[in-house]
Amino acid sequence: MSKVEFDTKAAVGKRLDMLKLAQFALDQQVIADSNYYCPYREGYLQKSAVINSRPGTGLVVWATPYASRLYYHPEYHFSKDKNPNARGKWFEWAKSVNLEKWRKIAEGKE
Repeated sequence: MSKVEFDTKAAVGKRLDMLKLAQFALDQQVIADSNYYCPYREGYLQKSAVINSRPGTGLVVWATPYASRLYYHPEYHFSKDKNPNARGKWFEWAKSVNLEKWRKIAEGKE
């Protein structure tokens, strides 16, 4: 006869810690990959994602008075001087390019 003791509370706590770390890493990568396509003139829009997002919670947000207008109107002709990849719906574009990488990060495989 064998006796096995398992601390369920500690295991659940460890799992939650790992999930929080994975969410933090994913949020950081989403910001970086999305900002690759985010319009850039003076940098405020891209910086707003770093300042206003809450890595580790899943909340990623670009918060300037003009963020929504630029995001939802890809027909604007964005200046490509400082960011040749600039376009509207930058998160959607980044997601279409990086989704598999994001999945791996979320799974802790990257």
